[in-house]
Amino acid sequence: MSEFNSKFIKYLCLLLFLKGCAYFNTFYNAEEHFETAERIRIENLGGQIPSRSIQEYGKAIEKSEKVLREYSDSRYVKDARLLKGKSHYFRREYDSSVSIFNQLILEEGFEQEAKYWLALCKWKDLKPQPAINDLKILSEEVDSKEFKSKIFLSLGEIYLSIDDSINAYDNFDKGANLSNNRILREQVYFQIAEISFNQNDLEKALDSYQKVLTNTISLNRIQDSNLKIVQIYRLRGELDKSASKIQELILDEDFTSIKSDLDLELTKIELSRGKIDFAIENFDRIGKDYPNTQTAIESYYLLSEIYLSSPNIDFEKAKFFMNESMKQNSNSPFKVLINKKREDIEKLIQLDLALEELDGNIKAENLFISGQILAFNLASYQESKLYFNNIVDNHKESDFYLQSLFALYIINKKLGDKKYNEFKEVILTQFSNSDFAKYIIGSENENIQHLPTKTLLQAEEMKGKNLSKSIELYKKVLNIDKSTESSKIAAYFLGIYYDYEISQLDSAKVYYELVTTQYPNSLQAETAKKRLEVINAQ
Repeated sequence: MSEFNSKFIKYLCLLLFLKGCAYFNTFYNAEEHFETAERIRIENLGGQIPSRSIQEYGKAIEKSEKVLREYSDSRYVKDARLLKGKSHYFRREYDSSVSIFNQLILEEGFEQEAKYWLALCKWKDLKPQPAINDLKILSEEVDSKEFKSKIFLSLGEIYLSIDDSINAYDNFDKGANLSNNRILREQVYFQIAEISFNQNDLEKALDSYQKVLTNTISLNRIQDSNLKIVQIYRLRGELDKSASKIQELILDEDFTSIKSDLDLELTKIELSRGKIDFAIENFDRIGKDYPNTQTAIESYYLLSEIYLSSPNIDFEKAKFFMNESMKQNSNSPFKVLINKKREDIEKLIQLDLALEELDGNIKAENLFISGQILAFNLASYQESKLYFNNIVDNHKESDFYLQSLFALYIINKKLGDKKYNEFKEVILTQFSNSDFAKYIIGSENENIQHLPTKTLLQAEEMKGKNLSKSIELYKKVLNIDKSTESSKIAAYFLGIYYDYEISQLDSAKVYYELVTTQYPNSLQAETAKKRLEVINAQ
């Protein structure tokens, strides 16, 4: 072989080698960007995909496209196409993703992968059930444990998106158990634990936090999971177990950074044991010992809650500790709660101050408003009963007697106190035609007829047969009780009848005025008021 030919062959081999290195390096770079994006995404499971992850998927697309464009005859073309399709999916560019996977489904060795991603694209196209069906079929076809794990985890996500938590947890658990990726297992179990805890499924949450601890090497995860386990024991009433766990953690230097949280949990345990004075003293100390922290905010908030509860009701102190919470230079969900409550506390203080100077119906109204705020704004049900009971015992002639009876019926029933039956009996016997009686009859399926409703129905049925008889029945509804929903409908109909049907405007005015005064916030009142303006102007 001539020296020229030998050099030419060596040069050609070098070119081929360099070209091979070029497309390998380009694909390798694409893979690196994709793996970086995946690591960031997995570390943030349960939330929005971080922008850094989105950027890395974008770089993976650029490098994959370069392989497809410049090295179309290389053996990395199909892998580059798969990488590009997956990257488009995570960037929410689903049309581009579907187009690529529809090509890959025809390629040998890529059919199952393409089916998987096309199923996920169906889910993102608001077709969760077809996606679930496709993934279930695919899970029976694949052999790889990691691939099966990926399918089950995706099924978990889809079920979670349609509020089927039982199937979601089941598939998350299957996927995590099959995966060899320890970080992925940790993230999945932590996500299950957090969702379960927020949904008050404490058994599932406890099991999942314990699984996090067996998989994680992250100190933050170890601290967070142990703290939640302590809280779960307390919430389940296992106070000794919770306290013992806290003492164990406090002695461990790894938990020094959450000492304030552990201190707070110990105080909550003593509060659960009924040691109110101890809790007051320690919540106040914690607030001072750990200023400008979320722990301080929660401590002062819990102090305010104590002063909204019997036997320690003190609205001024509740207000003071709410203000102490808001002064802390830190953000907390408790600040949102406090913002909603502070106006109510201020109102309660003003009502209480005015109470001594009032009597009769005005005093009953004051008591009723206070009870309403406590029960339905602040969820202080036991405390609200003091105000409603005061009205029932001392203000039977007031306009708020019946409303207070009904409030006590609702509150006692909510609290599981059988005393609600006493208030129910009074309403059904003494106020049988009221809307409150109607509510009880309907909600408890009582075999009792509500006369205003029955008479109104008769009037409606008679309208097309005998109008004069129907008018008599509408008037009868008003004679039974003018304060009911049925009376509002009857009065409005009678106003319309006398106004438009027989043009007796004086009679129409009587019924329109009844609607506007008796039911001022109703839609009928708005229309009646406008019509009264026209009639009065004539």
